[in-house]
Amino acid sequence: GERVLDMCAAPGGKASYIAALMRNTGMVFANDFKKDRLKGLTANLHRLGVTNTVVTNLDGRAFPRLLGRFDRVLLDAPCTGLGVISKDPSVKLQKDFKDLQRCQALQKELLLCAIDAVNVDSKTGG
Repeated sequence: GERVLDMCAAPGGKASYIAALMRNTGMVFANDFKKDRLKGLTANLHRLGVTNTVVTNLDGRAFPRLLGRFDRVLLDAPCTGLGVISKDPSVKLQKDFKDLQRCQALQKELLLCAIDAVNVDSKTGG
């Protein structure tokens, strides 16, 4: 079976959909860096009957060296949150340029690690 990594998985919609597509075979690693989000992630996976998923609480940048390679990797990287300015103008006051630079650097690091986590020799992914 395939090994699939959802690097930033909470609240679990994409991870559970992947598990359904895999028909609960293979192995899905549903990871989220923020520990407080794991409870909701785990609850959603249980509620949806997902049985082939391991929930982890790791920095996504650590995956290439910690858990080996994966057939497929999904990365929905953390964003700046600026897309909600039209609904909540106070967001402009909560973020500064340094916040945007930090988010951009994190997104780039996660993307590079996601690429490194893919098994180039995979028969089904890579």
